[in-house]
Amino acid sequence: MANTQALSSQQQKLSYLNCKLTSLEFDIKKEVRGLMYNAETKISDPSDWVDDCEIECVVSFILKDDDPEANIDSDNILAELRELFFCKEDIEKNQIADGQNHNEFQNWNHPMKDEHHCWLYHSLYDHAHLSWNDILRIGSIWIDIKTSHQKIIFL
Repeated sequence: MANTQALSSQQQKLSYLNCKLTSLEFDIKKEVRGLMYNAETKISDPSDWVDDCEIECVVSFILKDDDPEANIDSDNILAELRELFFCKEDIEKNQIADGQNHNEFQNWNHPMKDEHHCWLYHSLYDHAHLSWNDILRIGSIWIDIKTSHQKIIFL
């Protein structure tokens, strides 16, 4: 019985993280849309200095403070996921908040096969190659969105 309760608790924690990341994806998409609109306004203005832009979103997954490997003198980053956006079309083509089920196990005989996985959650186990135990070590998430305005000078 104790093993079943422990497994259920872990599944609940994973499900909670997936829900948080799903919500986060919509917030990221909204923020990136606003930044891209501002950047494209600058790009389309012939009197503005900006010729091009790109937006980079870095999502960092930080260890829990009580994790045995957490170090007070470190950022304690367990994994980082990066998404790049170069134009308005990239925002809509990107898998963040696309409504699709990115569950790698949906066609397998797997305990998670019936779950809906957002892109960031999928990326943790499929692209960052974190184990489920490592994913359970995540204590916080840091999101950094940077806009780079670019100027091209031809000689």
